[in-house]
Amino acid sequence: MMTDPNEIKTNLTAKQQQEKSAVQIKLLKGPVYRAKHKDLWLWLERDLFQIREYFQQIGLSLLLDDAEGYAFLKQQSLDEANEGEQDIPRLITRRSLSFSQTLLMVLLRKRLAEHDSEDSSPRLIVERHDMHQWLTGFYPVVSNEVKQKKEFDALIKKIAEMGFLSQLPNHQDEFEVQRILKAVINAEQISELIDMLASQHNQEEQA
Repeated sequence: MMTDPNEIKTNLTAKQQQEKSAVQIKLLKGPVYRAKHKDLWLWLERDLFQIREYFQQIGLSLLLDDAEGYAFLKQQSLDEANEGEQDIPRLITRRSLSFSQTLLMVLLRKRLAEHDSEDSSPRLIVERHDMHQWLTGFYPVVSNEVKQKKEFDALIKKIAEMGFLSQLPNHQDEFEVQRILKAVINAEQISELIDMLASQHNQEEQA
């Protein structure tokens, strides 16, 4: 039985629409990575104009870094609505970071900058023990190190849930630093943030 060419065209269009919808839904849930989401990345590149246009209509900007291989959504910065105008509801909730969360993210970003200047490997793998050591320098000496390590582990887990670390399969103490961190903290901010966090920590200790 011969297949109607128009039917093939319709099916392909429907398939492509499903693929585009899959990309849009994934972006609404979180970043898309070229290395991790290969099919989604191909569909994103294919329908980039339409996907970007769709999100612009609902107040979101699609940011794509082709060199680093990630894409994510950002709430558009709009001027405050004048009287009588309708505020646009936010689809992406603002996230307040704790001192510890900010500290670990800055330390990871610093290590990523060092890695990029020293090593040609695109992946930065860090060990749990290293992160414990980095963090210890910003906290007072404690008598209960076991408790402190558990607190650091909970912090590492939280940063992983936020998408900035990925635990390697079958290696519970090794993590890949996700390069999307560069979109949150640029190279010029690293030293400034570390100095600010160290100063804040010293003030809290003296209080």
